[in-house]
Amino acid sequence: MLILKKFFFALGLVYLFNTSAVSAQSDDPNDASRYLPNTIYDRPYSLDENIVDSTMLKRNTGLLFGAGFATMGFLYMMPSSFTNWEDDGKSPFSKWWDNVSREPVWDSDDLFLNYVTHPYAGAIYYMGARSAGVNAFGSFLYSFALSTFFWEYGIEAFAERPSIQDLIVTPVAGAFLGEWFYIKKREIIANNYEILGSQALGKTAVFLMDPMTEVSNYFWPNSSSKQNFSLASQPFISNTGKLGYGISFSYNF
Repeated sequence: MLILKKFFFALGLVYLFNTSAVSAQSDDPNDASRYLPNTIYDRPYSLDENIVDSTMLKRNTGLLFGAGFATMGFLYMMPSSFTNWEDDGKSPFSKWWDNVSREPVWDSDDLFLNYVTHPYAGAIYYMGARSAGVNAFGSFLYSFALSTFFWEYGIEAFAERPSIQDLIVTPVAGAFLGEWFYIKKREIIANNYEILGSQALGKTAVFLMDPMTEVSNYFWPNSSSKQNFSLASQPFISNTGKLGYGISFSYNF
């Protein structure tokens, strides 16, 4: 079982980073891809076209990692009646090893967690790759890798053993839901981000379907532009001779 998971993980990495896909923002004047539209949403719909914006894919992956850690922190604060996690008194890393070294289990989470939130999470993973130009199969592998190794055998394993339902439902149902999200997002963008004549409603729907890409595009409007915010940090010595560290943040409205 574990060997099979490692095989799929390696397959996903090879597929994503060693395909014949090209970056949509190449600076090479001899590279025809530099003349392609800015995003995958400017191109005709395709299940198998693979034109990866590697910069966007890295940003979306970073945001997904951040959101995953934030979600885990939130769940740690929830009562055990909600998460079904038990505190057995073991150290976090000891508990993680106990959980990942044993076979996954059929969990007792309620229907909402198993068959609503997990497919939705899988769809968000899927859209993180799909909106960066990865084709449908590659986006499924990306979602599979994140849901399996980052979540089930990663940070959630600090609390409980991997779940059989989640290992299957998250990437598989998430891929079907994610492709539906992708199609609907294309339709909304083609309609000038409007639903029922409202851009607010359209942009809200797009954000719910693809939050990582929308947040990424908010801070980095496109892959070739500079971000409209800056974050800087540096050590300093105060007038009293104490060593400190300062962080500054600025945003252009």
